[in-house]
Amino acid sequence: MQLNLPILHLLENSENILIAGAGGGFDIFAGLPIYFTLKEMGKNVHLANYTFMHLKLAKVLSDPIIEIPGVLLGARGRVKHEIVYYPEGHLAEWFVEQGEETIVWMIDGNGVPLVQKAYERLIRKLKIDAIILIDGGVDSLMRGDESNPGSLLEDTISLVAIEPLDVPVKILAAIGFGTEQEEDVCHYTALENMASLIKAGHFYGSCALTPQMEAFQKYEQACRYAWEQPDRSKSHISTRIIPAVHGEFGNAHMYPNDEYRNSRLFISPLMGLYWFFDADGVVKNSLLADAIRHELTKHDAFTVALNFMSKERTKDRPRRQIPY
Repeated sequence: MQLNLPILHLLENSENILIAGAGGGFDIFAGLPIYFTLKEMGKNVHLANYTFMHLKLAKVLSDPIIEIPGVLLGARGRVKHEIVYYPEGHLAEWFVEQGEETIVWMIDGNGVPLVQKAYERLIRKLKIDAIILIDGGVDSLMRGDESNPGSLLEDTISLVAIEPLDVPVKILAAIGFGTEQEEDVCHYTALENMASLIKAGHFYGSCALTPQMEAFQKYEQACRYAWEQPDRSKSHISTRIIPAVHGEFGNAHMYPNDEYRNSRLFISPLMGLYWFFDADGVVKNSLLADAIRHELTKHDAFTVALNFMSKERTKDRPRRQIPY
């Protein structure tokens, strides 16, 4: 069984596709089912992630490609020293275990101009003609006027960074609706934003992961490899997507003894759905995008975003419950 991607018509003429984690952390893992599906179709597919890892530390722990010092590194091969948190390095190592040498590009967690510079280099180097940004969760769809927008900043930085790039296809894929409990995301406003994007013609469709899909099985294997060695950090997004796809429901923990064991979960089939949008359309729908567009560092972008959203709070959309 194959993942029935609704975006294949957009990628028909694409030869070199970049799948990139938009919000950092383990977002790139959430894009693996798409990666494996497109690879199976014969596409050249590359991986990247807006990283929370210190690039200097990555150079100590492994032997990365230094593409732009302090801005863009490529994790590859095995990690030399065990570390709790290194999603890109552990993913690259999993590929080695499969007999593949796959580079996972690490885009340093900067503001828009430097993130854009990293994407420009990857586009030239890899001849990229399509970019699929991956969000584990749905806070990438937040506009900035919500009372509970989650951690939208990193996703917005990535979206704004790719907006001016000369790439024929730019897509945002979000998966994990309902997983962002710790971020206190209001899913009423997430659905409201989705509806706004649909009305504007920026929605490409959705599709579901199932346990029978080889692409899902490989994704789960990669996640388990990254998480199940002693003291490794886990993704609170994918540790909810995977049980949901297997049919778990309600307060079901994939790892009862992990750091999220005190969270009362509501696992549901909605968590295994991908939602695909025109990435530039999502930027047009954002109120925050222009405010952070020229901020060089993430710290500066955070300060500007905080001030912007504080002003918006006087007219924000309050938290509401889905009425069914």
